[in-house]
Amino acid sequence: MERETLIIPARINAGVFRRFALYDTFVRQGRWRSPALFAGILGAAAAVCLLMRQRREGAALLGGVLLAVGLGLPVFYVLNYLWSVRKQGKQLDGSRIAYTLHLREEGLLALAGQERAECPWSQIFLACRDRGCIYIYVNARRAFLLPDCEQTEAAWALLQEKLPEEKRRDRR
Repeated sequence: MERETLIIPARINAGVFRRFALYDTFVRQGRWRSPALFAGILGAAAAVCLLMRQRREGAALLGGVLLAVGLGLPVFYVLNYLWSVRKQGKQLDGSRIAYTLHLREEGLLALAGQERAECPWSQIFLACRDRGCIYIYVNARRAFLLPDCEQTEAAWALLQEKLPEEKRRDRR
């Protein structure tokens, strides 16, 4: 017996977009590592300078500068990223349908105006259920968002059925 197609209109608001952007950048891609490594290296160099302040003139100043740069640049990077996400999110109020997803027996079909994207289940990169939304990645760089609605549980059940466990993440 063939399952009925789930048709889900996706209304993306700023909150859903912000949660997705933070998950995608810092959790899935792990882009927190470089700023943390930078801060750690400069922090260690600052600690060495501060320990040597008794023996070398100017070591305390150099240690302070290294610590300020080591902490300041990563904080600036994160704040700049958050500002960019906020700016993009302001354009999304959730009243307009961004696209309509059709979860079918053979795969995913996304329709947005005249644009059409199809992806069989075997080619789905990842599906992640997060608080308030499901993210369906058709490849490493493109995802469709399914904000919570009446069909969310049915959509997640279908994704669990069609995708192997290594292509699913449940963060609820």
